[in-house]
Amino acid sequence: MAVITRISAQQKNDERFNIFIQKGPKEEFAFSVDADVLIKFSLQKGMEIDEEEWEAIIEEDHYRKAFNKALHYLSFRMRTAHEIEVYLEKKEVPESTIKRVLQKLSEYDFVNDETFAKSLVRSRMNTSFKGPGMIRQELKKKGISDRHTEEALDQFSYEEQLEASIAFIQKQFSSGKKRSEKEQKQRIAQQLQQKGYMWEVIEMAFQEAKISQSAEDEKEALLAHARKAHHKYKKYSGFEYESRMKKFLYSKGFNSEVISELLNGDEINDL
Repeated sequence: MAVITRISAQQKNDERFNIFIQKGPKEEFAFSVDADVLIKFSLQKGMEIDEEEWEAIIEEDHYRKAFNKALHYLSFRMRTAHEIEVYLEKKEVPESTIKRVLQKLSEYDFVNDETFAKSLVRSRMNTSFKGPGMIRQELKKKGISDRHTEEALDQFSYEEQLEASIAFIQKQFSSGKKRSEKEQKQRIAQQLQQKGYMWEVIEMAFQEAKISQSAEDEKEALLAHARKAHHKYKKYSGFEYESRMKKFLYSKGFNSEVISELLNGDEINDL
């Protein structure tokens, strides 16, 4: 049994208090506690504390510290329960304490994975070109359940996905890039797939975007690639040269007709 001899506020943090006890003929520091813990256990000078009470006080103070750490972490932005759990684990908070913290945060609605998921989906819809697939992966990494994820993604309707895809296509497609129209469209389609849009959305978006490259820009792109190919294959001649040139230019999205026209025309001599 220990007897509290003195309670004093810490100099650097007046919300924490140092508890001193009598041990033999001397007074010594026992532990420090949060103000709420001090009040909860009615700690005061002359109070006797047994071992069981001592452990309960320390455990409660650890919980308060962890709870305050979580609140500080939440002060910067919304967090998922998983994010807070990982954060507190890195701070070496015991699992039982983490569960208690998460339960209290949930009671206060400071942590709500359903609300978080819906908010994140709305944010990505309004501020990026991310599609449902990429957003789904992002929510998964943050520990959101499949149910909350799919409910949140219901906000991202087919029409809104189509609108976002069209806007992305129109932003990315540009004449004068010295790429064939076909190659540009293939690149953009690949980017949209990587962003998590379904192919049916991408196909419809290209139909509605109504983008095309002028004949002049297409010809300029053809000549630019032909110069590169010629520099690479000029050591060849005859059928071998022509075959390699055709294969290269075809891979860049130009059709066989314009390729043959170039190789059989006078412009080939100017490369």
